[in-house]
Amino acid sequence: MSHRLSANKRKGVLLRSVKKAVGMFGLFEDGDRILVAVSGGRDSLVLLDLLADRSPWWARTVEFVAVYVDAGFGENESNHAKLRDFAASHGLPLHILDHREIAGMAIGDDRPQNPCFICSRLRRKALIEAAENLGANKIALGHHREDVLETFLLNAFFGRQIAAMRPNQSLFRGRFHLVRPLFLARESQVKGYASAFAFPDLSVKCPIEGSTKRQWVKELLRRLEAENPGLKRNLFRALFHPKPEYLLGDYAGGNRHID
Repeated sequence: MSHRLSANKRKGVLLRSVKKAVGMFGLFEDGDRILVAVSGGRDSLVLLDLLADRSPWWARTVEFVAVYVDAGFGENESNHAKLRDFAASHGLPLHILDHREIAGMAIGDDRPQNPCFICSRLRRKALIEAAENLGANKIALGHHREDVLETFLLNAFFGRQIAAMRPNQSLFRGRFHLVRPLFLARESQVKGYASAFAFPDLSVKCPIEGSTKRQWVKELLRRLEAENPGLKRNLFRALFHPKPEYLLGDYAGGNRHID
């Protein structure tokens, strides 16, 4: 019984986090039809569980549809069936998109220098096409606070730019929006929630998982946080307080190359 109460408490914490993000960033509006991107990983299952909850915060004003992109990393019908069952248990049908060409384009014989970027871009393209076909105007992704920090550092270290994920990102002049309801939630809260409710991990592992630059950045952040408790919180808050007047964009010029 105590475990169940603990699980419900975790759900309350995350629901409040989602409610805060929805209000702060204007993620949901009356009449929205929102495509929920389900990867099979626990983050996306937690997102689906929270959004499918009949919460008075959004249940009466928006509609959700679940979508899974089969990118060709070893998915099979058994995996698909488990995902369908999970979505059905939350009252939603699951649309499974066949895009198995993505794996070959991202990590095939002609593997690009940044396979994760290629894979992510192709998946997003597939989701946008699905949103158009299903009449959805928004795509909900399961990125949490640590994902935002990792992306920021990846862009700074390897992309040579100061950029991060946005909680509400307009695409094609507002025709679609990418929204991240878990934007304010910590990874530990999301993982703890999934464990408390015994959510399965239905993701299919990428062959290069564990050897990517994102994994390196994740481990770097973990070490820094262990040495300096509160560092990740401070870094996340810093993203809300940029000071453009102390950055060098005005000096770089459009075509200058700086060693």
